Amino acid sequence: MRQGQRTMRRHRFEPARLVLGLCLLPISVLYILQAVDQLDIPVVLRFTMLPGALVLAGLVAVANITIRKAVAAKRPAVAGGSTDGDTMA
Repeated sequence: MRQGQRTMRRHRFEPARLVLGLCLLPISVLYILQAVDQLDIPVVLRFTMLPGALVLAGLVAVANITIRKAVAAKRPAVAGGSTDGDTMA
């Protein structure tokens, strides 16, 4: 590595963030279409889309944590290493 060059450290994949982002994209498109009078969204639907996306992302986060704990419990512990699998060689 050259002097002054920085590298990004690896980080954990968070599927809940991906799901939330993928849910917010169509919601934002619908709000934009409503703002330019191209679409009429019922009020009930407008107020349920965002909480629905948040609940879905929360469920994915809980599933992710449960799966990570189950996988970590099956792995043999490595002396001096991290048990959550964050570090990669």
